[in-house]
Amino acid sequence: MIEPVKTAYRYFLIMGTGITLLVISVMVPVLSSDADFSIYNSGWNGCSDLGRDVYRTGSFIPTVDISGSTEERVAHGSFSELRDMIRPGETSLMIIGPSTEFTRIEGEFVHDLLMRGGTLLLADDFGTGNQLLSYLNTTTRITEKRMLDLSYMKDTGFSVTTETTDHPVCDNVSMLMLNAPSTISPSPGARSVLNSSRTSWIDLDGDERLGDDEPLGPFPLMTVEKYGRGELIVLSEPSLLINQMNDHMDNGRFVLNIVDIVTAGKETTVIDESHRDVNDPVRFMNFMVTDLGTDQKVGLLVLVTVIFIFLNTPFPGKIMKGARKLIDRVFQERERAKEKSDEPLEVVASRHPDWDRRVLERLVKEIEGNT
Repeated sequence: MIEPVKTAYRYFLIMGTGITLLVISVMVPVLSSDADFSIYNSGWNGCSDLGRDVYRTGSFIPTVDISGSTEERVAHGSFSELRDMIRPGETSLMIIGPSTEFTRIEGEFVHDLLMRGGTLLLADDFGTGNQLLSYLNTTTRITEKRMLDLSYMKDTGFSVTTETTDHPVCDNVSMLMLNAPSTISPSPGARSVLNSSRTSWIDLDGDERLGDDEPLGPFPLMTVEKYGRGELIVLSEPSLLINQMNDHMDNGRFVLNIVDIVTAGKETTVIDESHRDVNDPVRFMNFMVTDLGTDQKVGLLVLVTVIFIFLNTPFPGKIMKGARKLIDRVFQERERAKEKSDEPLEVVASRHPDWDRRVLERLVKEIEGNT
């Protein structure tokens, strides 16, 4: 490789290292999770796209509990612990696919939030959210029953509905693809803004076939009801909010409408991450931020700089040249010393060629040993 190219590579090396350390120094740890419906899960079953949409509104507030977090697991405080950080009447709460129980304190917090003008979106199909609803003054419940439809895509699990309404959540939405949703048993004061089709049914026996005794649709899939000064929104199809479903039919538009409705006029939006299975924690992905301190990063940068200077200047050549000269001088001194020690022996041997050379060598060694 020619010298200019070598020099260029060296410059790129030092510049790249410096930039990398600078970026690492200012990076915020990246959070990642495998949990279903988590906004920190960028996989097919996560809600990271929804999380980004909410973040863009400027109202998103994180629920990470720093005091309880480690590099391997990020703890999330309950939304009820945010009481002193938010104004309930100016706050929206989104609970998507909860899998653990709700406490009465959390129920009281949500009740207070709604009464003061806040908004709750509860998206659940397994019925875990019914515990939270039981703490509220509503009879709306998620049936926990699996709904199927004769109209579907791919397989029976992906049913299709066109039963939209004039509610803003259905603006520019004509057809949605669902993923084995449940249905809602609404309270008298709730309005259904999204329904299943007339060819849907509740699969009571789980055989994915329409039976004679199985209820026929349409069924409510999303309801909205006034609650105090606030609004309670229940969705029995949380899978509409996951990343994989975003690109099908009008699902993406529907999700954006939900975000607009939930965050409209609110200064803060809380997306609950505390009701996830503990076996699927959120994790820190950037270990460099926590493992390397500022002094270590500076020291590493200085070390790389010194190595670069050493390799990209005449000093290495001069040092090697000096070392070779020193080694040569040492060997030359040894050779000269050896030659000097052999001179008396050669003089005597030349004058007396008939003398035994081995005897002469022994005599010379004895003489040198006594001097």
